[in-house]
Amino acid sequence: MRNPGRHPRATERDLARLADGSIEPGRREPVERFIAASGELQSRLREQRRAVDAVRAHTGERAPLVLRLRRRALATSAARHRSSALGLGLIGALGALVWSLAALGGGQAALTVADAATLAARPATAIVPEPPDDSAMLPRLRAAGLPFPYWEDRFGWKATGVRDDDVDGRTLTTVFYRSRGRRIAYTIVSGTRLPAAPGADTVKRGGIVLHASTHNRRIIVTWLRRGQTCVLSGVDVPMSTLVRLAVWRSHGALPY
Repeated sequence: MRNPGRHPRATERDLARLADGSIEPGRREPVERFIAASGELQSRLREQRRAVDAVRAHTGERAPLVLRLRRRALATSAARHRSSALGLGLIGALGALVWSLAALGGGQAALTVADAATLAARPATAIVPEPPDDSAMLPRLRAAGLPFPYWEDRFGWKATGVRDDDVDGRTLTTVFYRSRGRRIAYTIVSGTRLPAAPGADTVKRGGIVLHASTHNRRIIVTWLRRGQTCVLSGVDVPMSTLVRLAVWRSHGALPY
């Protein structure tokens, strides 16, 4: 639902400020009424509040990541404006949210596994095409030269969307999967390997070494594929499920 007299950027700013609690007291009630009249805006507000919760749960690491993501958003906003109105809306929302969160932390920090898992709280920006019959991989979708697995037929996890983020010169490509109302995120991080999370448990399955940890209720499993860090995470998903998905190779069709 759109108000003809209301600029989209003003709506994005109000969404971000309402999500992080920085909205002016006199504006809260009218903004809440405006958002309550739109299912789309309510959904976007929930997404932003989840992102705010992720940032506040680990301020020392999350705020620098959000600031670095903003530089990526600003650098590409003009191109997305020309190509996609949806893309512009997502960039506007991210930019407004970043300005609201910038005061939560400071200083630069190296990218961490928890940072990569935080991207799982963000929305997809593109759909995933259906693979041909008997395929073990998602078509036309690679990150750092690696394909993403097709899990729907064997495990019931359907690929529903994908997003790309650039952080400190690294490309992070995330594919989202859904099954029975639950969502998991599979991120491939380009560049040198990320260190395992402090205190992570180490398990070995089928010759693959995995590191398992938790952050903000999210269970995280990381491992290496051809030297690239892979991060698989989900909320209310058993760690054993994530490990099973992570080590599936489909008779060698997926390179490790």
